[in-house]
Amino acid sequence: MRPRVRCRGVAPILLALTLPMAAVGCSPRPTAPLPPATSPSSPASTSGSATTPLTTAQQRAAQGLVSALLDHGRGRDRAAFDTLLSPRDPAFADRARMLFDNLASLPWADLSVRFDGRQAQLTPDRRARLGPDAWAARATLSWRLQGETAPARQTVWLTFVGAVGAEGGGSGGTGDVRLAGTIDRGDAAAQPLWWVGPVTSLTRSDVTVVVGAGQTAAQWASRAASAATQVRTRLPRGVVTRRTGQLVLEVPASPADFGAVLGAVPTDGYASIAAVTRPEGPAGSAVRVIVNPEAASRLTAGGLGLVLTHELVHVATRSATSPAPRWAVEGLAEDVALAAHPDQQPAQDELLLSRVRTAGAPRALPTDDDFRVGGAGLDLAYAEAWSLCRFVARTSPARLGRLYAELDAGRPLAQATASALRLTPAELTAGWRRDLTRRAARG
Repeated sequence: MRPRVRCRGVAPILLALTLPMAAVGCSPRPTAPLPPATSPSSPASTSGSATTPLTTAQQRAAQGLVSALLDHGRGRDRAAFDTLLSPRDPAFADRARMLFDNLASLPWADLSVRFDGRQAQLTPDRRARLGPDAWAARATLSWRLQGETAPARQTVWLTFVGAVGAEGGGSGGTGDVRLAGTIDRGDAAAQPLWWVGPVTSLTRSDVTVVVGAGQTAAQWASRAASAATQVRTRLPRGVVTRRTGQLVLEVPASPADFGAVLGAVPTDGYASIAAVTRPEGPAGSAVRVIVNPEAASRLTAGGLGLVLTHELVHVATRSATSPAPRWAVEGLAEDVALAAHPDQQPAQDELLLSRVRTAGAPRALPTDDDFRVGGAGLDLAYAEAWSLCRFVARTSPARLGRLYAELDAGRPLAQATASALRLTPAELTAGWRRDLTRRAARG
């Protein structure tokens, strides 16, 4: 998956905003893999990413056991759930209890598991604890909450103990096999939030929030619902809305959990990202907003509202898959968000105008590379993208809507500007530069 980024002060989607400006968030288009997650909540306990095939019996046993576990959890049958767990690792008891509680409480529309036939070798310490008949298998969890029209698909590793025969054992094909762990991993794939730690959820109208420990679901639901209203009312005419079904906002309990959900290490460029919009899985997967709780906590109420509104523009337009240039994607989202939160505009404007006063107006439109996560000029790229879209929309918001629609449809820039603005790209750039120079001169 190639992530794209939205950042301001942050972007896999990333469509992300970063921090020191008025706010920061991100929304990457799939462009580069996220860095691996190595948070304490999801240690990579297997010996490496090399895998070997599961036997047919192992795969059948694993499939039957975990499918039954998911069903027992959703059915709130704790006794049946516990019969399929191994007691060999006492530390697993708390995690198993957490998973059961999450399975029992979330508003599922669909939940399934599929093993892909691969296993990884356990570390010597894990094998010593669990025994010589322990093995870790890789699977894809597919899950969809009520109201969503597309599922999330994420890779997890599950550890089992017990031998299986040629037919997979006794009743249900599980035999003596039991689940002994869920954090032995041969890679650093992104994990579901409910797989990482305890969560609660709340649905309000067309918004569902899933939050980790210490986060207030009602508060986040109110913020997300307000941002969704702003997006519905302020998107320019002509912009194609592709969001269908329920909006899902995820708020992990900690930066470590944020990293585990992204499959990224927040300290490696993501620590200042307040929120990320991304598809949770391959093409066609659910697009969700994931909040970095520590970065978001440093924002004012207006700054946080700006970030959420920006991110929900990305959700509404599914901009992770848009062929439009990044300046149009991020500039549109910023324009809608700043129109909804005008108190945040001065900081955004001053960053760019100060640069114009000292170094002159930009000589070219921002490039996609200007929006990469961790880039030194990321804040400036967002400011340029917004000012360019604001320049286009100044005489009529519909002009911006038409331009974005053309670019979103895959039209080359020259064709899009000619059709929507009756300008060449050079004329658009020149007009934008003159506008910035005039505004900077006014002080």
